[in-house]
Amino acid sequence: QQAESYRKIRNTFRFLLGNLRDQKIDLDPNSKEIEKWPELERFMLHKIFLLNKNFKKYFKEYNFHKLYRELLNFCSLDLSAFYFDIRKDTLYCDEIKSSKRIACIRLLNLILDMLLKWFAPILSFTTEEIFKILNKDKNSSIHLETFPVIPSKWENEKLFQKWNKLKIVRNVANAAIEAKRSNKEIGSSLEADIKVYLDKEYLKLCKDFNLSEYFITSKAEAKQMISDDKLFKLNDVENVKILVKKAKGKKCSRCWKILEDPCER
Repeated sequence: QQAESYRKIRNTFRFLLGNLRDQKIDLDPNSKEIEKWPELERFMLHKIFLLNKNFKKYFKEYNFHKLYRELLNFCSLDLSAFYFDIRKDTLYCDEIKSSKRIACIRLLNLILDMLLKWFAPILSFTTEEIFKILNKDKNSSIHLETFPVIPSKWENEKLFQKWNKLKIVRNVANAAIEAKRSNKEIGSSLEADIKVYLDKEYLKLCKDFNLSEYFITSKAEAKQMISDDKLFKLNDVENVKILVKKAKGKKCSRCWKILEDPCER
């Protein structure tokens, strides 16, 4: 069990290092540039802010087991299963200098720096090895670094509430896609064309929101809720229903989405 947990943490570091090309970019956590980042990146900053509060609390209490679980859950649930999953297309398919990709790279730098410092007392050799890769020219150690200071302005409760609701919509969509995959009607989620039927509150949240990027599907559209028993829904979520169809068109060799007008360049 511990080996599996360690594998998840190592894979998180591998993803970060791979996308940063083993290069460290120093970014001031108080930089005004951060205020212009997309909502998803600012939502992740709020998650980091909350994690840091728990980290301080557990560290003072010498409660290292809870501290380790918090960090592991952040790596596996918040990063691997959520943020990395959504932003992979941006990292691999967008223009190198696109504003969204630059914001993502900057955030990955911040996350890597913080995870190294948070994990240093727990995974001393792994964090030291990564620190040496990033600081080839410095004769220093991760164990001489101080813990990160998280700015209070990273806290954004309003955005946190909004994205928690959006995560509910995503969970229902993922369950609907998985049901179609189980029935062999589609393969990957990129073969799906989704219609999301929402009540007024959720429809307002999803207005002008790129749902296909969020669900990792070829197409996705938000619509007003209708009464139809054939639509997929979860028992504990009344205000979200999903219709999943197989996407029509050709597979784009660049983004792998099935589109009528591929984005090949």
